[in-house]
Amino acid sequence: MTTLPPRPMHNFYPLRFSPPMIVSEYERRSLIEAAAYLRAQRRNFAPGHELDDWLAAEAEVNNRLSYLERLTGTRCVS
Repeated sequence: MTTLPPRPMHNFYPLRFSPPMIVSEYERRSLIEAAAYLRAQRRNFAPGHELDDWLAAEAEVNNRLSYLERLTGTRCVS
């Protein structure tokens, strides 16, 4: 019967998530544009709600970025 080698005492596995990326203002705006477009698409591009879509998308992106900032302790928007 063979025996297994002893298990190492240290955890050498890599982190489960990659380090946060710094998001430029241009990238932040691109995220907002994409989210606003998806909101407009979900309501079949009915006119008159463009500002509402933009403001809701901006709040959504800002919430995601602030969550990342709290989670990692770094500033995500440069």
